[in-house]
Amino acid sequence: MNVGPAGLTANLWALIRAQALARHWELSDAMFAEIDGFALVQGWAISRHRSRHVYRDPRFDRVVLCCTCGGDGKGEGGRACRTCKGDGLLNFFEPPRRGAGA
Repeated sequence: MNVGPAGLTANLWALIRAQALARHWELSDAMFAEIDGFALVQGWAISRHRSRHVYRDPRFDRVVLCCTCGGDGKGEGGRACRTCKGDGLLNFFEPPRRGAGA
């Protein structure tokens, strides 16, 4: 195999870079192991970006603004909205709560 010094050097740097990246992931796994375990038990989504982990609760995908009050929680006459009970938010997978008069 004919490999010149430039090709050998390029391969060496690629190998060093790959090993450094592997060590970086190992260290990241060790540092975030406890937090990642907690997030997995809670059912959170974990996305890894270089040296940081981002945790997100997928239940927030279910929350939508109340269509009756537009999300401010106020209904007729400045009272609490009957649909969302003044929260301004509804759970997308649950039917709206009925008002006191309905």
